[in-house]
Amino acid sequence: MEKASMTGLRRVNNTRGGREGQNNNKDGVDHRSSGGLSVLGIITQVTTEGKVKVIDRIDGSGAGDVDTSTVVTPVDGTITGVSGRKLKVLCIPETWVNPSGKYHIGVKGSFSLYPKQLRERMTKDRKEKTWDPLHKELLAEAQRKVQAIENQKSNGSSSSGTNGNGSGGGGGNSSTSSNLLEKLGKEDAESRVSQLNTLEKKYSDLGPAYDCVVYHDGQVWRACIDTSECGHLASGVHLGEYRLTHQWSALTQNDHYTVSINVHNDGNLLEIVGMCSSHGTHVASIASANFPDNPEKNGVAPGAQIVSITIVITVEHSLFKFLNN
Repeated sequence: MEKASMTGLRRVNNTRGGREGQNNNKDGVDHRSSGGLSVLGIITQVTTEGKVKVIDRIDGSGAGDVDTSTVVTPVDGTITGVSGRKLKVLCIPETWVNPSGKYHIGVKGSFSLYPKQLRERMTKDRKEKTWDPLHKELLAEAQRKVQAIENQKSNGSSSSGTNGNGSGGGGGNSSTSSNLLEKLGKEDAESRVSQLNTLEKKYSDLGPAYDCVVYHDGQVWRACIDTSECGHLASGVHLGEYRLTHQWSALTQNDHYTVSINVHNDGNLLEIVGMCSSHGTHVASIASANFPDNPEKNGVAPGAQIVSITIVITVEHSLFKFLNN
């Protein structure tokens, strides 16, 4: 393997034709980067010969691995996912073909797939939509209660049980009881405010957990990621193995995180492939972008095909960490 440049690009022998070291529109270039490739960028292009530009996408970090070794068959049209949700197999489109009738199931937390910046954005977005409205309402209610008790005390309402001579007129027990109730009420309201503020500071979101269903249609392995989080498989992400189908999709409409899938070990391991940065797309575009209508934007070898290998998603999921250990 000949090192092409300090950017991490390597020119390798192309098994589909071409000669190692050749630098023209028909050579084979394997562009590898720690970030992988954006499917909204170079993946939608073709080579100068009309071939698929990105022929394979691989996650070498382990971040996208899903254990799907549990095999089940539907009962009354449903599957009980690893999450415990009822997955509605009867609602799947007719295009789903599964001759064996068996499904491999697993579960994946989406935040383990996301790079840091996306995870932070999604955490903020989910907090604003699912946590803040109720939390702010409860906090405001508790604060209003504290203020109301303070106002009653400042207005002297707690001494309403005394007469003009300052004596209780026989109502001393009632006044003492009233004061005690007011004190307990204030302590309760203040405690609620304190607890709600503590919960806000300690807020932590592990993100959604998506059930994954893998099956073989007789020709290729396919997987569905239940992004509905309610078992409605028809509305989830449904993809075939990328190297055979070249299918990809955004994981959700909110994250715009494009993914593809690979399946290993006879369906027992699902690999969800994303990307952690735009660096890989940038480098691969410089090397092999192809714009037939704007050739001045072409890369060095627009006829090259690409294998994208993601080796870093987070510090916890890094090929570098694996090799160092």
